[in-house]
Amino acid sequence: MATTAAGAPQPDAGYTFEPGDEFDLRVPDAPQLDQSLRVLPDGNVSLPLMGVVRFQDRTVDEVQKDLRARLDKLAGEAPNREYLLRPNDELEIKFPFAKVLNDVVRLRPDGKIQLQLVGMVRAEGRSPEELAQDLRARYATYVRNPDVAVIVRTVNSQSVRTANGVGRAGLFGLKPTIVIRSYQAPQVFVGGEVAKPGTLPFRPGLSLVQAMVEAGGQLPSGDPSALMLLRRRQDNTLEVVSTGFTADALRSPDRDILLRPFDVVMLPKSGVAIAADKLNQYVYNLVPFLKNGSIALNYDNVGRR
Repeated sequence: MATTAAGAPQPDAGYTFEPGDEFDLRVPDAPQLDQSLRVLPDGNVSLPLMGVVRFQDRTVDEVQKDLRARLDKLAGEAPNREYLLRPNDELEIKFPFAKVLNDVVRLRPDGKIQLQLVGMVRAEGRSPEELAQDLRARYATYVRNPDVAVIVRTVNSQSVRTANGVGRAGLFGLKPTIVIRSYQAPQVFVGGEVAKPGTLPFRPGLSLVQAMVEAGGQLPSGDPSALMLLRRRQDNTLEVVSTGFTADALRSPDRDILLRPFDVVMLPKSGVAIAADKLNQYVYNLVPFLKNGSIALNYDNVGRR
């Protein structure tokens, strides 16, 4: 379970990340990876080494397991790792049968080294074993027995080749921990033709009918058959959930559905209520005396001869 920073409210066990939530990432054995972050509007977070990670609608435990798996994958299995040379690494080149060619070199910023007889050789991105094999082939023209060893004296990176590609040593077994700093409490929004439109605190098990009751119930101008439920998808677009309600929807518990955090419930006006609004706007407000009066229609039926 996540803990919160000092003074921050404690989310419940079912808490899932939402855009705007703030948290601290702590990696006890790799403090260089520690940082404070915010969930972006698209529900993702960009992390060093681990890339773009989906946070929205996931629990703290789910995200932590994902991060640990990503780091383990980057590290690769220990027996299969190969160190890859990088600029400024220092190498000792040793020829057991031609000691005059022995040398100590450092990789230049362009990733190359310069050696006797063979000149410039690319070393960056290669393992010491691969470089040694290349040097044996190059020196075969000049040395009868071109046996050579490449010894890494100093290193300047953790880059390794793994079964999954290029990774980084020292990441296996790390246990990143998420510390919640601030978060948006889950809510449900109820609007339209209800007595008390607004937001309601979400709780597990909250249903559509319960939310309507807590919002004061349906007004006479509402149309339950047009009741809409808007729900956010994983890609942050809105989905209109069809309720299939009839006019007595709010008295049909067998048709009730469970709500999710940040659902939006809208109860539109009925056709009669909309017509009444238009009469008020375009007739009664322009001709006030008609509001309390009546309109009579006379039809003079003139008989034909």
